[in-house]
Amino acid sequence: MQDNSIKVIQYLLVQQKRHDLSIKLDGAYYKMEFVEAWNETESYVLELYVHPDHFLDLQRLDENDKNGLISLFTGLVDSSTFIKSLEVKIDKDIKVQNISDTVYIFVDESGDMDFTAKGSQHYMFHFLVKTRPFNLHEYISNYRYQLLEKGLDPLSDRRFDIEYFHAHNDNKHIKNELFSIISTFDKEKVKVYSYILEKSKVHPEKRKERDIFYIDNLTYSIGRLLDQLSIDKNFIIITDNLPIQQNKKKQIKALRTGIKEYMHRNSLSLRYDIFHHSSASSVNLQIVDYIGWAIHRKYEMSDILHYDKIKEYIIDEDIVTKERDNNYYEK
Repeated sequence: MQDNSIKVIQYLLVQQKRHDLSIKLDGAYYKMEFVEAWNETESYVLELYVHPDHFLDLQRLDENDKNGLISLFTGLVDSSTFIKSLEVKIDKDIKVQNISDTVYIFVDESGDMDFTAKGSQHYMFHFLVKTRPFNLHEYISNYRYQLLEKGLDPLSDRRFDIEYFHAHNDNKHIKNELFSIISTFDKEKVKVYSYILEKSKVHPEKRKERDIFYIDNLTYSIGRLLDQLSIDKNFIIITDNLPIQQNKKKQIKALRTGIKEYMHRNSLSLRYDIFHHSSASSVNLQIVDYIGWAIHRKYEMSDILHYDKIKEYIIDEDIVTKERDNNYYEK
């Protein structure tokens, strides 16, 4: 019954768009510690036992959040029970995982490579920086399964065939729900960096070969990000599948060479690796796609509706062409 009760509380928190709180109750249990009785009412302290990973965060909850949790737990007890206060405690029986402090960097790009007035105004690389454990993934995956199940509802005339989330293709209702989840990340544990090119200011020689343009800017942007992070831990970079298939092996070699030179130049002896995966294989690649889509719309369309939901994670919107005066074509 205890396990199911916590799941009920988590479900209610998700309905309130408090995914950040819900995930911190994974594996939790509670006890009701009797305090006193008066008339026909008994007063209790709710002792909430949680995973050590979440103890400090839950201990720092403000009064509004604590009272909100007490209100939800009140719904689980009878009317003669009064929950006086909430105390967060560590579940000492949980086996704490030895989580590595490896830094993960997920990369996606936005914009096109049409260097004429018909193309996008900007080309961007977006970086999502995190360490494990990767929170909220279960909620994003569960939301996709909820969409798949809609076709089984006899009252629904919609069928959703969604292999993975992609901001450009997903409808506004899906976007709203995904941004609602993404907006509840702990801002201390998630960083976003965007490398932004104003395409009209890119010299024609620098964009003549699309594969070289792509890999040169990706390599340079990774270096600028590592500078911003003052990287001092081993790291793994995961990009979406390379968008340009021409000279693919050459691109990968150039990227690896560029990062190796950066490490040597900065006297860094860290270990690192680079992978190129399909977005469908990684919730984090789908998250950075959504974040990049919101940032891109800010610059292309002055649309900040979804940007406002993720802006607190951004460490820099690095417009590397802003000091350049020459425009090589009309925007």
